[in-house]
Amino acid sequence: MRKNQRVIYLSFLLAILWISSFVGEIYAKEVISPKAIDQVIEEQMELGRIPGMSVVIVKKDEVVYQKGFGYADRKKKKQVTASTFFEIGSTSKAFTALAIVELEKQGKLHVKDPVSSYIPGFFPTYNGKPQRLTVEQLMHHTSGIPFQSIALIQPDMTKDALKKTVDQLKSIELNRKPGSSFEYATINYDVLGLIIEHVTGTSYEAYMKKLFKRHHLDQTEAGPKRIKSGSVSEGFKLQFLAPHAYEAPEYRGNTPAGYIVMNSQDVGTWLQYQLTDSTWSRFVINPDHLTVNVPEEGKHVYYNAGWYIKKADKQVDSLFHAGSNPNYSSFFLIHPKEEIAIGVLANMNSSHTEQTARLIAKTITGTNEEVESSMDPFQLIDQLSLGATCLFILLQIVSIVRFMKWKKRVKNGAFVRRDMSLGVWLKSSGWVLLLIGILLLPMIVAQLAFNGLPWKMTFVWGPSSLIELAIAYYLFFMWFCTIGFIKGFMVTSPAGKRGKKDDRQTDFGHSSL
Repeated sequence: MRKNQRVIYLSFLLAILWISSFVGEIYAKEVISPKAIDQVIEEQMELGRIPGMSVVIVKKDEVVYQKGFGYADRKKKKQVTASTFFEIGSTSKAFTALAIVELEKQGKLHVKDPVSSYIPGFFPTYNGKPQRLTVEQLMHHTSGIPFQSIALIQPDMTKDALKKTVDQLKSIELNRKPGSSFEYATINYDVLGLIIEHVTGTSYEAYMKKLFKRHHLDQTEAGPKRIKSGSVSEGFKLQFLAPHAYEAPEYRGNTPAGYIVMNSQDVGTWLQYQLTDSTWSRFVINPDHLTVNVPEEGKHVYYNAGWYIKKADKQVDSLFHAGSNPNYSSFFLIHPKEEIAIGVLANMNSSHTEQTARLIAKTITGTNEEVESSMDPFQLIDQLSLGATCLFILLQIVSIVRFMKWKKRVKNGAFVRRDMSLGVWLKSSGWVLLLIGILLLPMIVAQLAFNGLPWKMTFVWGPSSLIELAIAYYLFFMWFCTIGFIKGFMVTSPAGKRGKKDDRQTDFGHSSL
């Protein structure tokens, strides 16, 4: 009898456990409310004026949400789907880091080795002295290579574009001593890409193709022009408050840092790998690697292997990374404790990809964590550009009307040419100097407003309305200074002065009657 009671008791206990796990699964699925997530995405797309977005959510090792929104091609009314490809920007860096880690496991390199062991002659300087940069420092963005080095990356489609990009760094002056502090420089990961080429004896793109296959990312490609099948979304930029299709130059020399192309199907697989592969996750969040703080991201945020790592109470709270290209953006967010990961892809460069991911995470977890809502900088620049362009056009019209009136008075003899004195030449030279200063002013503004990046790069990355603003600005001031220069050689004629005086007397006489 006792034996039967034990059997019944054990059977009852197992039934309770099975029901609990079943209820737990149902609860987990109920937390993922598709309607609430749809609403978040649609609101953020509207706020960011984003034409198309693709979102995937992973819970443990299962994709629990995957959906496309908006258009991949607006003219053809082609919808974004889970299979639509996007450039993912700087979230590409984690793939390059994974390649480095796997090559170390194979004994083909060591992350503590100097970069010069793999790229001969690679000796950037600090205070004029050659420095020993390590592979590991490139992965942490603690190499000392300046952020502004992104301007060295030129549009280039040739096979040796990556080599040409990295060769410019061989003797670059560093901003800080290697290993001392964090400074994000996207080009760090291009150096890692060239190391991969030298170690494997094959191109970065070809090697990554094999890596993608090993990790079941069968559709992912390195480089936008290498997609052989499937649909790649159009890329967009803002232009006077609305998105417009924009085809950006190809920066093949920046592929390891920002030009991997994915769809949300493969993003889901990649995020599952982040949550389930213990060897890789241990490497990423290894305390030995998290020694340098990233102050602009928070007091307890670190960087390693293509991920920002946020810690709370000595535990990893989240991993995240944003990706931005001139006409695409992405954001990947992982909460290891909740075993949730979110990937957002968009066909426009926008900060709303991050907002979307963080608001979805808040919706799923039900936390009260505040998600900062700040205006997208590209929208602000676009609005300012629109206002300034309209102002310059208005000033141009007013100036032309006034000049036509002045020209008519010249024709009627109200003005005559000045005698060519030193004062006249100095005044004319002043207009020329003013024009030179006005032409140089935008370059100075770019140095101050865009972290020292040149206007040429700003035009590629910023809203298209910046180009219209530049045209309106230069046309107005060239016109304005030219008219000032011409008027400097003219003076009111004596007859013109008498005419004015007679007019005043006549007016006075009439008014006194």
